[in-house]
Amino acid sequence: MNSFRPISRFTLALVLYACWLHSLHAQTNTTLDQKIIAANRELDQRLMDAHALKDAALVESLFSESSGAFFIDPTGDPTKGRSNIRREWAAWFDTLETIRGDIQDVSYIPAGEGVIAVGTVIYTRKLRNGTADRKTVIWTDYRQIEKGRWVYLFRHAQWPLEPHNSAAAHK
Repeated sequence: MNSFRPISRFTLALVLYACWLHSLHAQTNTTLDQKIIAANRELDQRLMDAHALKDAALVESLFSESSGAFFIDPTGDPTKGRSNIRREWAAWFDTLETIRGDIQDVSYIPAGEGVIAVGTVIYTRKLRNGTADRKTVIWTDYRQIEKGRWVYLFRHAQWPLEPHNSAAAHK
């Protein structure tokens, strides 16, 4: 199977999405209130806390109760619905001995009744098999207020291709 074509489509979609976000940001005259920014930073920090605690129930609580809530993990696998998100995160946390996420940068862009976030986080982790590594993840998401608090409606995380592995990824 030629995996170059799906990666190329995904990469193209990601680039187009990034251009759209930039265009949206450039066209938006509204800036976010500092209280909204602080609440969104808190939401992101709670997700980092959930990683450190390896707490899938906390992750689940950060997502919308809407049946349309979804998460796309760094490998590109989509998970729809809160209970499925919790189950997938619990299984992933079980593969880890430790994990810590450090947000490097994040931008918040007003969008309708919610906020789009684009950010970068570096995860330092130790797998159960003893392997330790650092992974950079770029994420995009849409969050909204639900029952008086900010929650993710969707979140998409992506591992950028590393230069020395890019040839292997195109096989």
